[in-house]
Amino acid sequence: MNEQEILKQLALGNREAFSTLYTQYHGGIYNYLLKFSKDPALTEDLVHDVFLKLWEAREQLDIQTSFAAYLFRIARNTALTQLNRIAIYDTIRSELLRRITGGGQDQSLLNGVESRNFDELFLKAVNNLPPQRKEAFLLVRQQGMTYEEAASQMQISRNTLKQHLSLAVRSIRDYLLEHGNISLLMLWIIIL
Repeated sequence: MNEQEILKQLALGNREAFSTLYTQYHGGIYNYLLKFSKDPALTEDLVHDVFLKLWEAREQLDIQTSFAAYLFRIARNTALTQLNRIAIYDTIRSELLRRITGGGQDQSLLNGVESRNFDELFLKAVNNLPPQRKEAFLLVRQQGMTYEEAASQMQISRNTLKQHLSLAVRSIRDYLLEHGNISLLMLWIIIL
């Protein structure tokens, strides 16, 4: 089957066609993205995001040039978007850390009372999560599992895990905003 036929099958939702394209292009996309990220774990996440975007857009595919050029353009845009997010996050995190620690003040990030308040509120926020969101959060953010490892343990797809994790983070943030103060929320952003 030639590539045009594979793309037609993909548009119809044929998983075998998707698997064929994934197998054929995974290595090249991975190597291309590794040049951007310099981080193998992040690169693997980016590759999965690229192919997820391909799957989600399969019905609207209208490739005027080569499929490889189309896929590499998706990869480039995905990498740039994600690396931009990381750079912005790191900048905000550094600035918040600088502000919280105080310019030249000789104090710890949190004194004992603030530390206990944060731990207590954070634990309550996590315990208020629905079971799957809580499990996803604990596996990835507390135990340091990769998305793939956590998804496998929970017996769900990687995409479903990402949704649970995103909703968990949002719920914790909202809980800290509602029940804490802004400095605790900023600390949580820094720690996470």
